[in-house]
Amino acid sequence: MGEKMLTLIFIRHAESEANARGELIGQDESPISSNGERQIKALTKELRHYKVDVVYTSPLERAVRTAQKIADWHKCPLHLQDALKEIHFGDFETLRFQEIQQRYLEEVEKMLQDGSSYTYPGGESLLDVYKRAALKLNEIRQVHPSGTVVICAHGGTIRSFLSHLIAKGPELHWHFKIDHASLTIVTIENDFPVIEVLNHTYFMKNMV
Repeated sequence: MGEKMLTLIFIRHAESEANARGELIGQDESPISSNGERQIKALTKELRHYKVDVVYTSPLERAVRTAQKIADWHKCPLHLQDALKEIHFGDFETLRFQEIQQRYLEEVEKMLQDGSSYTYPGGESLLDVYKRAALKLNEIRQVHPSGTVVICAHGGTIRSFLSHLIAKGPELHWHFKIDHASLTIVTIENDFPVIEVLNHTYFMKNMV
């Protein structure tokens, strides 16, 4: 007889004001934009179709605000986890990529050359994020071998989760498109992960 199924619902936080301005926003704080507030409303409504047992979230404001509404609706525990934070862009926090290209050309070249091992000045590397995200996801799976778990995090963190589940490494990171307030659903049975839904945002098209 097969093991019980675990359903993981990965949610990228709603749009922040920094996101709306096109800035790199990793571990700096930025409030939810007016559009983001509408996204949270639509997202919470969509998730009423699911039976959620527990919600985990990054402790950054934009993620907590997104996750709190969901946890409140389902009357389930909400756990804040530092390991779910976005990559730390270090000196590049709040800059637009065009500004980085203009002011830090050597760093941009190094970024392209080093790939996932590139460390932002004063910040982290993609590999750093992958390692902490993978460890935390493994821990969550041990605590919750079955049921439905919502994890509200960031684009980079969710891509790390998916790459870990499918490839057991960071190499698939950039193959996944993860929009703000999107739903990505993975089921795991007998330790075999299946991506059932990827970057679902259709429910937001008619939001008011």
